[in-house]
Amino acid sequence: MPTTVPSPDLPRTRALRANKLGALWAVVGRAMSDAMQAHSESSVAILLWLYHWAPVGVVELGRVVGLSQPACSRAVDKLMAEGLLLKAPSGGREVWLELSPEGRARAEELQAARLRACDRLLAALSPQERSTMADLLDKLLAAPVADRAYARHVCRFCDHGVCDGPACPVGCRATELEARQRSDGA
Repeated sequence: MPTTVPSPDLPRTRALRANKLGALWAVVGRAMSDAMQAHSESSVAILLWLYHWAPVGVVELGRVVGLSQPACSRAVDKLMAEGLLLKAPSGGREVWLELSPEGRARAEELQAARLRACDRLLAALSPQERSTMADLLDKLLAAPVADRAYARHVCRFCDHGVCDGPACPVGCRATELEARQRSDGA
């Protein structure tokens, strides 16, 4: 019989729900890993972020992706060696990056694979359940947003052509917080 670790701060029902949410992370994570083909998570995030927001400097890219500047530079060097990234003129000292035509095609492939993998997971739900899930995801995604930097990190894999403006609960929450900070400071 399995040994259970008691959760003194959560009643059993809440602990069970939290446990299932953690298991969902593993399921989604596996689907995402399979969709990434031979690329690392950080490389995919770099390609997808640059697809929507290039040109971007290495320092900003590292913040978004969650890598130190040296680690981001190494990932960028690898992607450049594969012919997926190009240096762009910045007008300053920092190196700006953009996708090569091959990088753009790879980013499109990766994004399509990512969306298909997640859509396959949602196929287990009825249309009504998918609608309910979408509403619940909006709440869960917006709740922890503390600032724009966090929002960018959460959305580093997103298809910003699909999820933008009012369709993005993460970006909307960051915008709401920024507006509140401006009004509090005025």
